[in-house]
Amino acid sequence: MKNKVFIAVDLSEQSTIIINKGIEFAKNMNSSVIVASIIPIYIDYLQSQMALIPNQWDEIYNTQKEHALNELKKIKSKHADMDIDLLVEVGNPKFDVIEKANEVNASYIVVGTHGRTGLSHTVMGSTAEYIIRHATVPVLVVPMDRGEH
Repeated sequence: MKNKVFIAVDLSEQSTIIINKGIEFAKNMNSSVIVASIIPIYIDYLQSQMALIPNQWDEIYNTQKEHALNELKKIKSKHADMDIDLLVEVGNPKFDVIEKANEVNASYIVVGTHGRTGLSHTVMGSTAEYIIRHATVPVLVVPMDRGEH
């Protein structure tokens, strides 16, 4: 069975770096690639606003999904020599990256960090940290804070 590398990105500025590192890793491992973007759903905010604009959230998330898929298609076209599948969904990235990687029998997960520390890290949490702690397959982490510590 061929290895699969599951690359999870949030389409921030650093996503291209993460994808390129993940694809380089996949080439070295002779693996196929799945590039995924999980659009965060903000449950607490949604619950408080749901009654105000009932159908608008679907439209907002569909627009975000369409944008994400178009961005990932551009990246896929730049790597036509690779076997790359794309996945875009709405959900909770912390949980859904692991769940989707398991569903496709990924051999590895590739994620990036944002380098948040202190209060920002405490309040926002770390998706990468959660994935590292809970994934059942090896995780390659691409650091984004390139400065010295």
